Amino acid sequence: MTNTRLKSMLLCGAASIGLGLGLTPAAAVADEGVSAAVAVADAGQVSGVVTDADGRSYLVGAEVRIDGYSQVAVTDREGRFTLQRAPVGRHTLSIAYVGRVTHRMEIDIAADAVTPVTAALAIDTGASSVADVVVTASRPMAESEAAALQIQRSSTSLVNVVAADAIGRFPDQNIAAALSRLPGIAVERDQGQERYVNLRGAPSRWTTIAFDGVNVISPSGRTARLDTIPAAIASSVQARKAVTAAMPGETLAGNINIITRSAFDYPGLMAAADLGLGYNDLGGGAQYNAGGFISNTFADGRFGVLLSASRYEREMVTDNFETDWETAKEDQEPGFETRTWADAHQNKLYRLTRSNTAYSGRLDYRPSDDHRFFLSSIYTEFTDDEMRNAHEFDFDDGAVATNKAGISNGYADVRTGNTATRGTIYNVDLDSTLNVNHTTQSIFTTTLGGDQRFGGWNASWRLNYTDAKSDGGPSFNSTWKSPNNRRPTVVYDFTDRENHSVRLYDTIVNPDGSFSQGEIKRSLDPQDYDFVNMRVNASLAQTKAYTARLDLTRDIDLFGLPTELAFGFQYDDRTKENNSSRLEITAAALAAAGVALPTTDDFALNTPYKGKLPLGYAFRYHSEKGAWDLWNRLKPNAVDKPDVANENYYKVSESVIAGYAMATTYFNWGNVVAGLRAERVENTSQALVQMEEDGPFEPLEFKDDNLEVFPSLHLNWDINDEMKLRLSANTGAARPDYTDLRPNYSISDEDGEISGGNPYAGPEKSIGFDAYFEWYRPGGAFLSAGVYYKDLRDVLFDIERTPYGSDALNVPGYDRSGYTYFTIDNGGDGFIRGLEFSYSQTMEPFAERLGLPDWAAGFGVRANLTLNESEATTPDGRKVGLPGASDMIYNAALSYERYGFSSRISWQYRTEWLDGLGGGDIVGDSYWDEVGRLDFKASYAFNDNAEIYFDANNLLNEPGVRYQGETWRVSEYERFGARYMIGLRLNF
Repeated sequence: MTNTRLKSMLLCGAASIGLGLGLTPAAAVADEGVSAAVAVADAGQVSGVVTDADGRSYLVGAEVRIDGYSQVAVTDREGRFTLQRAPVGRHTLSIAYVGRVTHRMEIDIAADAVTPVTAALAIDTGASSVADVVVTASRPMAESEAAALQIQRSSTSLVNVVAADAIGRFPDQNIAAALSRLPGIAVERDQGQERYVNLRGAPSRWTTIAFDGVNVISPSGRTARLDTIPAAIASSVQARKAVTAAMPGETLAGNINIITRSAFDYPGLMAAADLGLGYNDLGGGAQYNAGGFISNTFADGRFGVLLSASRYEREMVTDNFETDWETAKEDQEPGFETRTWADAHQNKLYRLTRSNTAYSGRLDYRPSDDHRFFLSSIYTEFTDDEMRNAHEFDFDDGAVATNKAGISNGYADVRTGNTATRGTIYNVDLDSTLNVNHTTQSIFTTTLGGDQRFGGWNASWRLNYTDAKSDGGPSFNSTWKSPNNRRPTVVYDFTDRENHSVRLYDTIVNPDGSFSQGEIKRSLDPQDYDFVNMRVNASLAQTKAYTARLDLTRDIDLFGLPTELAFGFQYDDRTKENNSSRLEITAAALAAAGVALPTTDDFALNTPYKGKLPLGYAFRYHSEKGAWDLWNRLKPNAVDKPDVANENYYKVSESVIAGYAMATTYFNWGNVVAGLRAERVENTSQALVQMEEDGPFEPLEFKDDNLEVFPSLHLNWDINDEMKLRLSANTGAARPDYTDLRPNYSISDEDGEISGGNPYAGPEKSIGFDAYFEWYRPGGAFLSAGVYYKDLRDVLFDIERTPYGSDALNVPGYDRSGYTYFTIDNGGDGFIRGLEFSYSQTMEPFAERLGLPDWAAGFGVRANLTLNESEATTPDGRKVGLPGASDMIYNAALSYERYGFSSRISWQYRTEWLDGLGGGDIVGDSYWDEVGRLDFKASYAFNDNAEIYFDANNLLNEPGVRYQGETWRVSEYERFGARYMIGLRLNF
């Protein structure tokens, strides 16, 4: 496979280089001021700093050229650049930046000497640096857009950027929400809050995250959970869509690189603060936001210190109902083959407090322009405190087959007139879970790094330690069940997708044992439930990772062309360990101890229902304090459940050794980036398995390794000063998640079955191709169109495999090598392909030309559209779309900025997407339905130091809807309400 992929890439590379060379004359015609690239015999250096016009912020990504030569330098986060092999003599230096007037100046370059340059770029239609915290020209959104486009334009690979606006923060609360506004990116939400991203139709597990270029593992594992990371921590976020050799090979769909702040981003003392307060329409809960940072440089700019902190918290409620669908075995009437039934329905009513917290600190030291060092620490945390009242109506409990004698309760019985969406069921089992859950997802990452120059070599090195935790509990869970003589009759109506209603009545048991409907039941009361059990659960999944990385670059002349050679080495050592515990109190244990059984009244509240779902019955919320008081009172009767801890324990380790070589060659028409990366991965998977029924848990360990090679080629053609064409061919992989590799086996000798993880699962692989056209218009306008294609191999699916094929689980008397194995494994092939469009424009360039009044120049529009198609082959031979892939995604926003006032109204939309595969019957696969989101923001800057703002999210209260097979077969429905916040931002 590796050789085949390598041959394909080399052929593609040859074709792309040929195309680039063939296009050279056209490029020369388009820009007559650029001559053919020539080798520089006698060379000097040009080094300098680029700032905005008033010198208060650095310009990141500005492109610096010497007219007549193809070498290009790009300014870093400190606005610095160096042209290493500059031609001797008098030349014109040009510096270009989106939204600013191109700066030109005459310079004299001497051999073996450094020519210093300082340039300040004037605003054309208004722009600012990515990290600027000062409102400039009262156009923070336009400035942020220009900064993002400039980084994108100067990149040698395909990238989209979200840049913080001029006051140093995003309008969104977490990184996933900020990314959702970029082309080709859709989000998956939990309780209405953005959590995962789908990059160009790929499953969320195929996207990796990095802080300042160093990949980190999410608390959820390989799936990048981005609600853990507050947006306020970043100065910019880069969505890198085309993999280069310098990027880790575990990147299949793309990489989200979060750029944090440094004191050297600002010339001197800087400080900013953000204070916001608001509420949620559903439930009336409060939300607040507080954050800021302070930074300064010392000792003539040799030292820099930055400290930042932020916290966002909101109280909310969620209206949720869920309906389970099945093909009922009880239905034996003609036509049963095509009928589905709801075997259970439940209302899940949440009261939540969620928060995002982040702290960061960075120390920079720059003893000279050739040597820079830093130490950075970041801590991010997402907490979810959840109170959940769940009322479940178990329709099929006690149901009998319709072709047998017996008393029918009406479940799946067409003879009574019942259908899938309407009917009456008698004597329904009522279950309830009253829970108090607490979870924390956190990332702590520390990096020691340096960027140094030794002669003709540039060295960049990083040492990183990351600790990612998913900490659950302690959580209180209680289960309650209706007694046999108190079960209600339920009249259900599921014809309305937005309201699966149930009406409750008393059940009358007739003398012959049949049932009748009694009086209406208006509330669920303590006497409607018997106590079953209480549990206190705790879990900790912790990933510790160590990374060492070294990148070396050198500028040379290759075949008479300026070329940057890059070589790199990286070592990763990661270990994820999962531990859990459970204490349990049961009704039987209390009865044996002579302790009176509790009731729901022991910890009930009289607080009115906070949601808006028309339940058809009243109920009482439960108290968090009351729940824990009840537990503590009954705790002497609790027993430890060690089997739970043993069954859930696992430890998975991996070590990765990687190396790459890459060359970036500059032509007078652009550049070509070619590279090759090799990675060797070793995995060790450990778990505890109960090898015999009622026997002890025994440790198992499995080891596996693989070697992968990832070639890539990128061509960037500057058609003219405004237009750019990007072509790329690249390879990548996504390694199985740690939960997929864990050997937590469950063995059934009676059924001859084994279920569990697969420690030998291999990476999912792709070969990708991209072709994008970008047009950077004067005044900050932008247009792009692109096509992408990924050929997929070894896609992971849940499978049923016979035989198991190993004697690892054999014990005396049981040869399990022939058992059926239910696990996850490679095998599916497929593709992702699509079209992507993006456009942004303001009225400013047209206002004077059309004779419009000055206020009319403030209008602007921004839109992007992605049309996507994906396919993968399931183990049973079906062709399905990839999970998380919508056929269409678009964003549209109308903005206005003038006289210190900024506003934007935006609409996000995505079509339905596959959530999970069904069992192959007529119930079908699970989908999340199409969803849109309308948001609005406005702000007014009094001056450079103070601004007020108003944010409104989810104004149309769009629901989240999941369905099974058919759109009418809704399996989950939830609403969250709109959110509003007002606040003040201060900058000094």
